[in-house]
Amino acid sequence: MDKSLILKELIEYYSEGKNADFAQKLGIKPQTISSWMARNTFDIELIYAKCENLDANWLLTGEGSMHRTPGVMNEAPPPDRDEVVRLLREKVADQQKIIGLLEEKVEALLAGGSDGTEIASAAG
Repeated sequence: MDKSLILKELIEYYSEGKNADFAQKLGIKPQTISSWMARNTFDIELIYAKCENLDANWLLTGEGSMHRTPGVMNEAPPPDRDEVVRLLREKVADQQKIIGLLEEKVEALLAGGSDGTEIASAAG
């Protein structure tokens, strides 16, 4: 991955190709941009923090879209805590019913002296 190419695309998009303007956006000296280009590196955390709607995967790999897809990341409202608790309690209650039914079947099988062949033939 060529980080200098990623950096060039960022500069083009966020500051119309002007290194000094991009450096100002990041709050760094323009010489830092030149140094990053020469060393094929950049401060990923700084760029991610200062460039709005930037896709982290693209910043890391240069693959995909430069920007996050609306509605995919950080767009959904946090779930309502009470609703989540209610749904989980319902799920636990359903699972407890299933466990109870299974325990009854196991007890019935054990009481009947079954060796489990009925279960195997019923499943197959």
